[in-house]
Amino acid sequence: MASPAGISWHDGARDQLLSHLRGLDPWQLEDFKLALQCPELLPEGARRIPWADLRAAGPADLLCLLEERFPGRRTWEAALRVFEDLRLSSLCERMRAELHEMSQVCRLQDPNQEEPETLEETAHRRRYRERLRTRILALWDRTPWPEDHIYLRHVTQREHAELRGLLRPRGAGAPPLTMLLEGAAGVGKTTLATKLVLHWAEGVLFRGRFSYVFYISGHWLAKLGDISFAGLLALDWPDSQVPVEEFRAHPERLLFVIDGAEEVTLGSKGSASRPGADWYQELPAASILVRLLKKELVPEATLLVTAGPPGGRALRGLLLRPCRVDIPGFTEGDRREYLRRFLGDPDVAEEAWRRMQGSETLVRLCAAPLACWAVCAGLKRQLAGSPAPAPGAPTPTGLYAQLFCSLLAGAEPGLRTGSSAGQWRAFCSLAAEGLWLAAFTFAGDALERWRLEAPFIDGLLRLQILRRVSDCEHCVTFAHRSFQEFFGALFYVLWGAQGSLGGVPRHQEMRRWLNHAFADANPYWRQMVRFFFGLLGTDLARQLEEAVGCRMSPGVADEVLDWAEELERCGAVSGRFDFLWLFQCLHETQDENLARRVLNRLPVADLDIQGCEHLRVSSFCLKHCQKLRKLRLSVSHRVLEKKRTSGLGTPEMRVADFRMHQWEDICSVFCSGNLSELDLSNSKLSTASMMRLCLKLGNPRCRLQKLAWKSMAPVEGLRKLGLLLRGDRHLTHLDLSSNSLDAAVSRGVFRMLGHSACGLKYLWLESCGLSTEVCHQLFTELGRNSSLSFLSLADNNLSHVELERLREPPGTATCALKELSLEKGNLSAAACEDLASLLTSTPRLTRLCLGLNPLGDEGVQLLCGSLTRPECVLQRLELWCCRLSTPSCRHLSDALLRSRSLTHLNLRRNSLGDGGVKLLSSALGRADCALQSLNLSHCSLTVAGCRELAHALKHNGHLKILDVGNNDIQDEGVKELCSVLKTPSCVLQTLGLEKCSLTAACCRPLSSVLGSSKSLENLNLLGNNLGPDGVSRLWMPLRKPTCKLRKLGLEKDLCSVVSAELEKLHEKGCFLRVKSQWDFNDPEERWWW
Repeated sequence: MASPAGISWHDGARDQLLSHLRGLDPWQLEDFKLALQCPELLPEGARRIPWADLRAAGPADLLCLLEERFPGRRTWEAALRVFEDLRLSSLCERMRAELHEMSQVCRLQDPNQEEPETLEETAHRRRYRERLRTRILALWDRTPWPEDHIYLRHVTQREHAELRGLLRPRGAGAPPLTMLLEGAAGVGKTTLATKLVLHWAEGVLFRGRFSYVFYISGHWLAKLGDISFAGLLALDWPDSQVPVEEFRAHPERLLFVIDGAEEVTLGSKGSASRPGADWYQELPAASILVRLLKKELVPEATLLVTAGPPGGRALRGLLLRPCRVDIPGFTEGDRREYLRRFLGDPDVAEEAWRRMQGSETLVRLCAAPLACWAVCAGLKRQLAGSPAPAPGAPTPTGLYAQLFCSLLAGAEPGLRTGSSAGQWRAFCSLAAEGLWLAAFTFAGDALERWRLEAPFIDGLLRLQILRRVSDCEHCVTFAHRSFQEFFGALFYVLWGAQGSLGGVPRHQEMRRWLNHAFADANPYWRQMVRFFFGLLGTDLARQLEEAVGCRMSPGVADEVLDWAEELERCGAVSGRFDFLWLFQCLHETQDENLARRVLNRLPVADLDIQGCEHLRVSSFCLKHCQKLRKLRLSVSHRVLEKKRTSGLGTPEMRVADFRMHQWEDICSVFCSGNLSELDLSNSKLSTASMMRLCLKLGNPRCRLQKLAWKSMAPVEGLRKLGLLLRGDRHLTHLDLSSNSLDAAVSRGVFRMLGHSACGLKYLWLESCGLSTEVCHQLFTELGRNSSLSFLSLADNNLSHVELERLREPPGTATCALKELSLEKGNLSAAACEDLASLLTSTPRLTRLCLGLNPLGDEGVQLLCGSLTRPECVLQRLELWCCRLSTPSCRHLSDALLRSRSLTHLNLRRNSLGDGGVKLLSSALGRADCALQSLNLSHCSLTVAGCRELAHALKHNGHLKILDVGNNDIQDEGVKELCSVLKTPSCVLQTLGLEKCSLTAACCRPLSSVLGSSKSLENLNLLGNNLGPDGVSRLWMPLRKPTCKLRKLGLEKDLCSVVSAELEKLHEKGCFLRVKSQWDFNDPEERWWW
């Protein structure tokens, strides 16, 4: 048996923390982000996360940002500190318990802990150990390996320490351990599990820890019918009575090793039994396993479970707080050593390793010993045919095809003559069907159903394509999962009309399979898809035709083209589509013409290039995307860097030069004439690759309109970019946020603004660390610019910047600025005098964001003085989280009465209280108040505030959007609002009531409004405990065709309550959407930058 490499501990901490972040509602998530801007809450010496990166980040992106700034355990500590500040006490308690659990896991790895004293051994326990040892050794003896396979290691002292570390006793009071060993197919999970069992049986490990160790094979369990738990254990005592009472007397001394649990079809709900359930009750074997995994049968026992990644994800929902351990298989050193010993010649081995390194897929495959043998055997044959150094890496399909063709060339004639064609088709169909059904072991009846003959199967066993299943006498499995994936893919390129599942034609089954694979519906199909595309290559098809004696279907490539066109027509190629995976598959074909035909009409692409293989496939494909209009491209810093030690003419330098050519191929799409939007954010390039990029962007054929250049490295590339973009008439949007712009770098960028041909309209400079000098330099260039209408300087320290310099120079009419964001600019009341002057001296300024600035009531008073002036044309004003209180509302109320332009006002996250709302309502109640949108969420409102708003709305004919979410207005507050909402004069279209402490009682007045309102189209009730009864009452008027509601926000569990009713409404032509996350239809309703 091949031994696995070192154990990689993974306690699931990342998944758990991501789950906590996803559990936050939108308000809590925003609170979390705002708290991360407080230096006192960050770990000592930690860098602040730029607000430009944080603001739009979802939970997954937020976790990545936390990990980047606070690696390792500090990620959890930083998150916990923020949760404590937010006073999420129950969540904090869970996190502290989980952190303690992680500490326990760390102690588990300590090999120096002493083994407990050996337990007293009875005669029947000794006989059990002997039987178990014989069983495990028999399993190993029945597992064949290829003759030229290299055995890298046997049991070592280090391995014993690792095995001990897996199951060390936990601290006092800790729950019994559940260990989940995860890893790809063939990396050594079963080997590790059976070694642990064997070493216990031989008395080497855990003699003082466990009285009994039980080895349960998932494949073996799946064959059983109804059985009791006691009966299951008795199968290991064929000649004596099972000592059930001894087991139950000391359950803490029992270890259950469950190998390959994913091979059993497990119910998602498990059982409803209580701990200590009946050991003698007969149930389906799968139900017994579910109860065992959920610690319902033996709560005090220790569990060690092995599973592949797909099965592991499903098992985590059943297991009780499992500690996850990754089994990585062969290390990089192991792979190089395997190559060296397999190929013999060190120089040949080094060339093979260099070729392999160019493909992360091949390197990943070689983590499994048998897959490593297959790749090495294929490389050996490839090198024999082409020993000269090649810049590219071989494809997995090419290597596997060479291996199998070579094996079959030396096989008996019965495997490669024309008479065996039917057997090969049936064999490939069996492989494909198994992947559809997640079946990897095939019993005799399955082989008979496909009419596979014994001589044919025996021949495949001798070639090590198949192997016998060690614990099933008449069962076979593929020697490695990738072999099944290869022959399953081969089925779809063979001549024939019948699908593998029966009843569906092959081409329809292929389309369905490809759709599911690219939607990531079945994790077992990913490598199979890649093999399928690789087999579309004519050279490989010809080789395999000769090897297996079967004709290949000549029309498969056309069927793939039809599938790709259908994807584009139905809009499946969207932002969530895995473009990089499509590129990898097309590269596998090595057919430039097919890639061109598939990609010629691709409109958008989203690529994260994190390795050499990603670079290679993107180079192969992007040059064929001539109709591409929108591209997001992020490049890891490791991909394009040259090693300083590499000399001219060395293999390393040839590889680096080849990668630079690939980068130029990628950049060539910028000059197609069709690409209008390019996002290069977070790319880390070398100096040379940055220069090539800038040259392509400065090419006259490059007609970009929108360019995002956030957090790019090296930042010096901006100097070159600024020079090249001077006079560019096409570029209208430029985002340079999260770059450190000092005076030297910014000078070249800002000069493009002063060019007479500059057509830039939107410019983002958020989180750029702009100094006062740089800001004044920017304002000077803006004085010469007549195109820029939008500018964001958010998250820069503007406290000492003379904002009045943004004013239009006297006697000119060049300034086109309409929208200005100074959010989180550290602006206090002192800056408001300049801002007030700006409002009256910039005649086109219609939108201003001052959110997250400590302006205070004094600052708002200064601003409102200008809002009332006739020269001020401001329409939208954002004052969220500006430390405003009731006095501010007096000044704002006066401004609302006297301003004829202000239509949108955002005051959320300010402590205005009911007194402040009363002052605002005095203006809202005037018929001449022009305000159309008012955001009062998180403003400390109560029922009294709603009463004032309701009174004002009786006399207001303009307000269309009102948000009072995250206020404790309760059901009474809603009743006050509903009293006016159902009147014919009310024109309100959107009402936000998220997290307002509402119950089912508010649904009666809301139902009345929905039945009578002629204007209400959007209603947000998220974060409220309405219950099914409340929603049912709410739903009654929605059935009527006269109801105007188009969007309703409800909690996820309540969405499922109305899903059937909603479907009926849609069948009748109703356009109502029910959302568990609130979004906006109209971009104007969004936060406008």
